[in-house]
Amino acid sequence: MSKKARIIVISLVLLVLGITGASAGDGLRLGLEFGNPLAVIIIRPDPLDFKVGYNFDQNNPNIFLSADLRIISGYRLIDFLHMFLGLGAYTDIYLDGRDNAITLGARIPFGLQAFLFDRILELFVELAPTISFFPALQFNNVQGWHGYAGFTFQVPKF
Repeated sequence: MSKKARIIVISLVLLVLGITGASAGDGLRLGLEFGNPLAVIIIRPDPLDFKVGYNFDQNNPNIFLSADLRIISGYRLIDFLHMFLGLGAYTDIYLDGRDNAITLGARIPFGLQAFLFDRILELFVELAPTISFFPALQFNNVQGWHGYAGFTFQVPKF
């Protein structure tokens, strides 16, 4: 199976898992986030958080996939400002022909979220320190952290 076919299959599996898991919790949230990697689509059936992204950097093009379990989500700090904390896994699939085309690791996402318009819109900032397991064990420095600012919308239940 070619690289592009594997990427498409993995993306479709994440999408199906996200949509089928929507009935497990408070529903389904969809959104976008920007940071490191550059552009990421969010599929969040509560309490899971799936992300599919692409790094457009010509020197380091890659596809980013992650799956997190939100251990704490929507913990109210003040009024509409909340915090979250999770534990998850990620992979980077590099498209530049390097020998180690895949990186696997763990991540610990935490951040602040603001819910607006009766929780329909969520604005958030997130940091996620990472630990790479493959191809080598490495605790990532600041450049290895995943960091985002983004938004999600609550998908209405039918």
